[in-house]
Amino acid sequence: MSQVEQSPRRIHRGLTAAAPRGDRLGHGIVAVLLAGAFAASLLGIDRWRTDLLPAAVSESGTICLMRNLTGLPCPTCGMTRSFCALGRGEVGRAFDLHPLGPALYALLAFVMVRSGLIAVSGRMRWPAAARVLIWSIPVLAGAAVVAWVVRLAILISSGAAAEAWRGSALARVISLWT
Repeated sequence: MSQVEQSPRRIHRGLTAAAPRGDRLGHGIVAVLLAGAFAASLLGIDRWRTDLLPAAVSESGTICLMRNLTGLPCPTCGMTRSFCALGRGEVGRAFDLHPLGPALYALLAFVMVRSGLIAVSGRMRWPAAARVLIWSIPVLAGAAVVAWVVRLAILISSGAAAEAWRGSALARVISLWT
């Protein structure tokens, strides 16, 4: 066994600790996947159009299954367009598209940098940040649900929800049975 495996991890001034070999690979995969997502947002994936998309997607302009079936947004509707707006430097537009988009974008940028550093150096960077990252997941998920409920309340109060439902694929299928 190596010295790192025999002794518990020691963190010098809270900055670094040795990362096990499996962690390095996992962090490398995370960093590469997030780098791909950021590259797609910088390239404006929200503006890509293709004939390869199914007809339901091209009609509504979204790949969101919930929106395509019900006409109503899901908790993450607008997140991709928010990320792409941030990639173009349109911060205000990003908040308009999804209020949590910029916060999640910043969090994922930090995760990408941290994971990349861990994968390359083999040292666990900012170990205390891992606890913050773990706690940020339920906080952001809860905030996404709250933002979604507010968005639905606005749609319902304006009457747009009923109109969206009437034009949805699921409403058309149900109307065939009734």
